Amino acid sequence: MATTSLVSEKSIIKPSLEKIIPTITQPIIGEICHQVSFSYGDELELDFGEMTPYDHPKLAHLLKGSWRFGARATPWTVKHGDRVLVVTSESDMDQETENAKVIVKQLEHKKLLDLTVDAETIRLTLSFEDHYQLILEPDLEDDSGLAYWELFMPTEQILTVGPGYFWSCKSIHEPC
Repeated sequence: MATTSLVSEKSIIKPSLEKIIPTITQPIIGEICHQVSFSYGDELELDFGEMTPYDHPKLAHLLKGSWRFGARATPWTVKHGDRVLVVTSESDMDQETENAKVIVKQLEHKKLLDLTVDAETIRLTLSFEDHYQLILEPDLEDDSGLAYWELFMPTEQILTVGPGYFWSCKSIHEPC
């Protein structure tokens, strides 16, 4: 009878988050957040880098960044220094959501100084100039199957983090 040593999935994946994610995202550091917007379902989107029109003719009047960050189904907080400006949650009321949309616009035209991931909680912190922070705090118990956040890169790759401790970085041309 053979014995097998079982190593928890968490212990294998966590170190890779702390080491690999900063390496992958290093080129976005120093880029300016030119645009903060919301897509379907009030998903937060930030556009960094060079702004260009979309390829699709019906969207050609809109601009997108060479780096596009999207938060999906993940509560977020905006801080300025030690002061919390806004905290979102899935149970936000319409008025609270509208206020959050206005407050997060303060990140526009700010340079990204750092991007860190806490391997234990998958908490993501985007640090901007003038002491602003955008903090995503994923619910590791969420069973929606949605990624916590995604980063589309100028190299035509997409970094996806979540659900759980899952992450991937692959070509945007690969099937899901």
